[in-house]
Amino acid sequence: MEHLLRNIRLGVRGLRRTPGFALTAILTLGLGLGLGTAVFTFADALLLRPLPVRDEGRVVVLWGATSDGRFENFPLLLGDAREFATRVRSLGQMEFFSYGGAHLVPVLDAGNVFRVRRALVSGGYFDLLGAAPTIGRTLRPEDDVVGAAPVAVLSHGAWQRYFGADPRIVGRRLVLHATGAAHTIVGVMPLGLDYPRGVDLWAPVMPNSGPLGDVPVYAELNIIGRLRPGASLADARDELTAYFHRAEAPAWHRDVSGVAHPLANAVLGDVRPAVLAFAAAAALLLLITCINVANLLLVRGLARVKEVAVRSALGAGRGQILGQLVTESAILAAGGGIVGTLLAAAAVRLFVTVAPAGTPHLDEIHLNATAIAAAIAITAAVALLSALPPALLASRVE
Repeated sequence: MEHLLRNIRLGVRGLRRTPGFALTAILTLGLGLGLGTAVFTFADALLLRPLPVRDEGRVVVLWGATSDGRFENFPLLLGDAREFATRVRSLGQMEFFSYGGAHLVPVLDAGNVFRVRRALVSGGYFDLLGAAPTIGRTLRPEDDVVGAAPVAVLSHGAWQRYFGADPRIVGRRLVLHATGAAHTIVGVMPLGLDYPRGVDLWAPVMPNSGPLGDVPVYAELNIIGRLRPGASLADARDELTAYFHRAEAPAWHRDVSGVAHPLANAVLGDVRPAVLAFAAAAALLLLITCINVANLLLVRGLARVKEVAVRSALGAGRGQILGQLVTESAILAAGGGIVGTLLAAAAVRLFVTVAPAGTPHLDEIHLNATAIAAAIAITAAVALLSALPPALLASRVE
């Protein structure tokens, strides 16, 4: 320990004699590490972290699409969706949700008017997902019938943004501007449950009694289902295609084919390719950073050949010299790691601020313990990769 502390003191003293070099190396490392840590934070939240859904790999979403590309998301009417549910064999359980996703609707809460993104889902939606609420309960099949008391479930993000994470939120009533119906909040779902994308509030598909009467509020639906053991995504897609092409179907349905996606892909949408592209760019930048810092250390090491030769002549072993040079590089890497962490935190905050509405898992994107651990690991790897070759070369003195 005493030897290490001595190396650190000597390393700090040596770097203070060359502030321009030290500052350049730290800022170069900080830029590469900051971007790398920020991208890892995004990838962790968007790609690596599992959804709070039971056996999510077997949950699929389905809709129709036309061969000419005019309709990429062709919905089913409520009656058709219910009929398809009686015919499908590849899905052990099937529910519905509004095909347009989460729509902005004005609501009134204790005299305050604001807009939330509401998605309409069938009563067994959360039971199919196997998602347990953080507070209260989920929607039930008996909530999704004509005449049932109007209820709603909040997303974790909406609970925090609009209600300050109030633990007594269950029982609070939100009045929808369009219908004047007061919906009682019955539960809050866990962080990470974000489907349809950007949803703040889930309510039943079937309407409640109100000014508009007992008619379906939303009759165009997509399907969400859980595959039976042995069934595949292609089986579900083919069954939906067969339903669109059935003999009694309207003629214009004959050009519609089924489309099926795993739930994880539907949640991420076109975000996955963008994150992977950013990750590749960040990895390339980090590699360039290591090369640049290694070049700086190599130039500095060659300039210190006389100093190393004198230390060697005075009795310092090669191991001692190598340890001292690596310690100096580790100090630079630590400084770069601190700068990089600060840059990463700023980049993540900026991304969350400017990200468009509907970006998946937006409430989960923040610099957490996992990201900090990744930053430390990256810093250690950069310190070793960029410091060891120049240190070995500089310590080889006759």
